[in-house]
Amino acid sequence: MKVEELSMYGKALTMPKKGLKKQQKVVFHFLRKEFGLFGLIFIMMGVKKHTRRIKKEYPAAIKRAENIGKDMDKQLCMLGGLFFSIADKKGKKYATEFMTKMFQNVASVSMPAIYQLDELLNCEGDAFDNFKRFNRAMFTEIDRIGTWKNSGFHETDDLLEFKVTSCMNMELFEEIGCPEIGTLGCDHDLAGFPLIEDVVNCEFRRPCTLAKGGDCCHFYFHRKGTAPDTAHLNK
Repeated sequence: MKVEELSMYGKALTMPKKGLKKQQKVVFHFLRKEFGLFGLIFIMMGVKKHTRRIKKEYPAAIKRAENIGKDMDKQLCMLGGLFFSIADKKGKKYATEFMTKMFQNVASVSMPAIYQLDELLNCEGDAFDNFKRFNRAMFTEIDRIGTWKNSGFHETDDLLEFKVTSCMNMELFEEIGCPEIGTLGCDHDLAGFPLIEDVVNCEFRRPCTLAKGGDCCHFYFHRKGTAPDTAHLNK
């Protein structure tokens, strides 16, 4: 099989059903461990309350999310609702820190699923070359639908580089009143990419991001052994 034949090739951060179920289990266990079973019930009641409120108070944001693609509006409401529900109980600072840790925890399941890692490694050709192709196709589609716009790709045998110049995630979370969690995607990547680097023969670098004060999200995917020693500067 060629990498171009993978079911998620050229799709925008699509999560397969199997990966989605694993992700949901990770989130459930993470919440239950923190709040206990009864506490979790109250948290989920709060999520439902805030989801209804978000839909009522921010219809323009919900419409923008719907226009991005499948289930984006549901994800926006769920994450916003979870943030506000936890904040009601323990404050916004705690809610921000908790959800950051949750996303870092989820990355161990979601990152291999997003890239169809098992299937990707069995595709014809070099693993890093296939990983570059997969990323380029995915971020091209992401740009097309408008989630994260990029300024174009620079590619060599040992590198795929591009800059994301706008982030709909940040904009939507700010619109619904919780800009504090605009960095969730960034933190997910910081935890997730190191978990798959070795198997795809890659080194991930991202020295700046929009959500953490940069003028862009600057992605570098280097062939293993060719990257500068700057992983500690990733944001």
